[in-house]
Amino acid sequence: MSVLRRAKTWEISESEEETDTDTKSDLNHDESSERATTVSTGLKEGPSSHHKRKTSSATRSESSHTSALPPPRPEGSGTPSPARKRRTKEEIEADREKARERKEERERQRVARAQEKEERRQEQQRRREAAENLKSLRPENCLKCLTVCIDPALLQQDGSDILLDTLAAFEWRFSIESQQLPHCITWTRDLPQQGDDGMGSVEEEQVVLVLGLTDFMDMVISVKTVLVYLQLCKNISLVFLDGWQEVTNHVCAVTKALSKRPFKLLTERAELPFCVDGSWASGVRVERDGSELIQVWSKQIQQLNRVSPAVASTVTAAYPSPQLLLQAYQSLGSEEERKGLLAGLIVKSGGKERRIGPEISARVYRCFTAQNPQLVLD
Repeated sequence: MSVLRRAKTWEISESEEETDTDTKSDLNHDESSERATTVSTGLKEGPSSHHKRKTSSATRSESSHTSALPPPRPEGSGTPSPARKRRTKEEIEADREKARERKEERERQRVARAQEKEERRQEQQRRREAAENLKSLRPENCLKCLTVCIDPALLQQDGSDILLDTLAAFEWRFSIESQQLPHCITWTRDLPQQGDDGMGSVEEEQVVLVLGLTDFMDMVISVKTVLVYLQLCKNISLVFLDGWQEVTNHVCAVTKALSKRPFKLLTERAELPFCVDGSWASGVRVERDGSELIQVWSKQIQQLNRVSPAVASTVTAAYPSPQLLLQAYQSLGSEEERKGLLAGLIVKSGGKERRIGPEISARVYRCFTAQNPQLVLD
């Protein structure tokens, strides 16, 4: 009996060209031959058959492992990698230009953000300086910025030390320096300056000239004529004081008045300078239901000359809104009837009754119907 011998894996030359079909058929043929040989010889062989079966099984496992490996790919087979397309100079320049534009755009955005941040910082600085300037205009703070300038010639007179002691007691700043006019007292005010220049100062217009009676009589011939001329033509006020104590009191009064002047000038530039001071100067709170509108209407009428709160309450009780009053004016036919519409309304004040006069009635009519802004109501 012939025994087939299987070649070992390493004996197979790699140079042999075999197809997948031939390899699979040979493997199948070898496996069938081994099975046939093992069956035919298994009955005759003894203990050695077990060893042969092991050898056959090992050889078969090696063969199956070898067959599971993929066959080597022939050279030149497979999908070739696509050739990389080379860019032209125009494309390279276009990419560089785009990169440059993106860089410039980022730089512009950075500059814009920095500029916006700087503008916000400057705006906050301006608001802070405006608030500080407004705070410095208040009388209690403005008084700290005033300096009383005293001519040295005044200190040679008896009793002038009262002035210095009083200024020191009030903790007001004062300086002793020569003035353009001898025997006079002036004031300077410190002003906050923008930037790094520090504080600036301005000289007030008010001047106090202290003259003795003898000096004054030597300067003029007629006291009455000089007083009238100075007060009417030169807007100069003359005050006759007895002793240095009265002079000191007058200087303190002028200093306090000067401290209140900037704030008063600021309030006079408001939109409603005619608004009177009082408990309602800040306005009347109006609820959403309009419950306090009648108070606003009453305060509006009180702005007119010689219109008391009692008269205003009488008018608002008869005509609860300005629109109703205007409708009442339009319903009348003649001008005289419109002017006397409010005349005769009874006003109750202090337990007494009186009537609104024709002058107040005509004034209210002109206030709400006149078209001439230069018209004088009284």
